[in-house]
Amino acid sequence: MSGDDPIRSIIFERQEAALCAQHALNMLIQDHVFNYESLTMVATQMDLLERSLLGENAIAARPSENMNASGFFSIQVIQKALEAYSLQLVNIKHPSMAEYKANPIIGRAYICNLREHWFVIRRFGNQWFELNSVKTGPRLLTNTYVHEYLHQLSAEGYSTFVVQGELPASEADQFITLCPVVLKPSPKKELGPVEKFVKSVGRRLGGSSDSRDSPEERELAIAMAMSMETSSGSAVNTEESEDAMLKKAIEMSLEKVSEAHSAPDAANGQELATSSEATEMMETPILSEPTPSDTSSSESSTPRDLNEEVRRKREKLMQQAEKKKEETE
Repeated sequence: MSGDDPIRSIIFERQEAALCAQHALNMLIQDHVFNYESLTMVATQMDLLERSLLGENAIAARPSENMNASGFFSIQVIQKALEAYSLQLVNIKHPSMAEYKANPIIGRAYICNLREHWFVIRRFGNQWFELNSVKTGPRLLTNTYVHEYLHQLSAEGYSTFVVQGELPASEADQFITLCPVVLKPSPKKELGPVEKFVKSVGRRLGGSSDSRDSPEERELAIAMAMSMETSSGSAVNTEESEDAMLKKAIEMSLEKVSEAHSAPDAANGQELATSSEATEMMETPILSEPTPSDTSSSESSTPRDLNEEVRRKREKLMQQAEKKKEETE
């Protein structure tokens, strides 16, 4: 056995040169039986067969289509290599494969190709895995995703071949049948100090009542509140309780939001006031231009003093009129 993790029981080969066909075959069979030399021999045999059928002169000038110097091998070479295990490859688009295309999880394995890259999608026990030599290891696929993934590959131009026949028994089949692979959750992203503080304050402002801060988050919120108090110039009271410090942090947060909203309103209010004053000045009628004496009098006298002065002038005029009347008589 390959340890306690069942996924480690799967034989997986990492990419070397352009030997993806070799890796795909070994991962399909679950044994290191194919190598560059054995596949080159198969490719050479395929070339000789083609020449015998088409004639020496017909293809002598053409390079081999079954392999190249980088290590790529054609579908014909892969099919010929699998004959040793009584396995055949059929394109999933063939009418006879309609059932597999509609419900791919009824199959045992698929070989996929795009240009010069080959990889395998295979079932171990009741679970599906992608065995791609350019990846770091086997990738667990859900049954639902297998159908979606094959459809996506087809849309991207991949050719998919259904593996027909009985695959050799493997350790991975037995192990994963007894101990299915459990999909591990992705690691939780660690929040930064500011994010933790905002999260803590947010819970108190509108979070659900059943959410609770961890001790680390609580201490961080307190530290942030103390830091804010210190930076604003006020002394930190070390005797304050944690709840009081958190309350201050929330209040400071609300003040910042309030200031941000009130600043534009204040500016608008000032503009409105200025506009209102200007309108009032324009609409107020100017009856006459004040004389210098009136100006000085109005600046130094109150309304009561003005009324008293008018009364005295009236009495003086009345006295003068009475005096003239007596002289006349």
